[in-house]
Amino acid sequence: MILSVLFTGCGKEFLEEKRDKALVVPTSIADLQALLDDATVTMNTSSGHELGVIGGDEIGLSYESWRDIPNRPFEKNGYIWAKNVYEGIDVNDWNKAYRRILFANTACAGIEKIQPKPSNQLDWNNVKGGAHFFRAYNFYQLAQLFSAPFEQSSAATDLGIPLRLEPDVTLKISRGTNEKVYAQIISDLNLAADLLPEKGINVYRPTKPAAFALLARIYLLMRDYKNARINAEKCLKIRNELNDLNGLNLNASYTFPTLGTNNPEVIFLSYMANISMVTTTRINIAEEVLNLYQRNDLRSKAYFRPGTNGRTLFKGSYTGAATLFTGLAVDEMLLISAECNARLGDISVALERLNQLLVTRYDSNSFSSLQQVSAEVLVDIILLERRRELLLRGTRWEDLRRLNKDAHSAKTLTRNLNGEIFTLPPNDIRYVWPIPDKSIDLGGYLQNPR
Repeated sequence: MILSVLFTGCGKEFLEEKRDKALVVPTSIADLQALLDDATVTMNTSSGHELGVIGGDEIGLSYESWRDIPNRPFEKNGYIWAKNVYEGIDVNDWNKAYRRILFANTACAGIEKIQPKPSNQLDWNNVKGGAHFFRAYNFYQLAQLFSAPFEQSSAATDLGIPLRLEPDVTLKISRGTNEKVYAQIISDLNLAADLLPEKGINVYRPTKPAAFALLARIYLLMRDYKNARINAEKCLKIRNELNDLNGLNLNASYTFPTLGTNNPEVIFLSYMANISMVTTTRINIAEEVLNLYQRNDLRSKAYFRPGTNGRTLFKGSYTGAATLFTGLAVDEMLLISAECNARLGDISVALERLNQLLVTRYDSNSFSSLQQVSAEVLVDIILLERRRELLLRGTRWEDLRRLNKDAHSAKTLTRNLNGEIFTLPPNDIRYVWPIPDKSIDLGGYLQNPR
């Protein structure tokens, strides 16, 4: 579509370009759906999780692998949480998320100009619901990188991200507060949940369970365990089938089907760009992560295979390839339900949800269901299983940010590169990445401290 040619970023030329709306704005339901269906170029690819994966604790690069990362200053600098991360280079996590938001806003505005008929009401609903879902999904991604972790006591004053709600990219938009950002995400997702179907024609299109799943994730990040549990359960009422690792070929180069096809766990498919750090020639799973898996844990075979120079590669992406799956899936919903039930004191339901997952992850010849334990111990077990299960899904960075709020689960991250030690203490200001330099200049935004 012509939109795909003209909407090519967030640079100065793009912002100054005078568009002929008669040429670039879709005018039919089919056109607007096609805009949202631009899955492999725009809407479902290059998700905003690069900086989180780079800064998290799941990958352990050797000094040589880190030193030789080519022409990607944000990877090298981000890995050591440096003060100057980007060195003036564009940032995909920011630019591509706002590009997707532009597409979503175009669909939101366009669909309101069309009066649906009984014959196309469902198609109209799908466009409107899908547009609001995609906007929320990208606001969520941006918020985990470029604004402070949600804290109820300070949300009304903590700076969030710019909330672009109109397709006009020339409008000057200030940074919203975290309170407004999360309220907008929740509003968009509730609307999407009302409009979207329970089942889509493919895993790229958002659905009702996808909206519930993202709401569950958002409320978990807000530490609103009651609403997180409600939405996780709403999702699981519609989608609850799991892969049983006992029946899969764990010796395959990649364990799971390509692009979520025939994978019953995939609720919504999105994936991250293959940055240098996660390619098969450089990635190395951190030794701390490898040590988390017990001998009878089938994920140790489903997720890992040996690489060159003693490295351990990741083969457990739900994309069925080296590309990292960052979408929404049933296993995560079971873990959210389990964690929230445990934190709210409903131990029996928490154990039921956790065991429902674990029986499919451990060797059936040696697995025993978890029995009654205290709420505090159970939360620790669930968080450990969350690390094991959701490896390289793009959620670890945001988990670190929320868990650091509790002294019991806070963690200091450490890198050792050729004897030089770099650390990231809990709740450090570097858990909020700088807004890209060009966006600061063009938008006049207040920069995050570093």
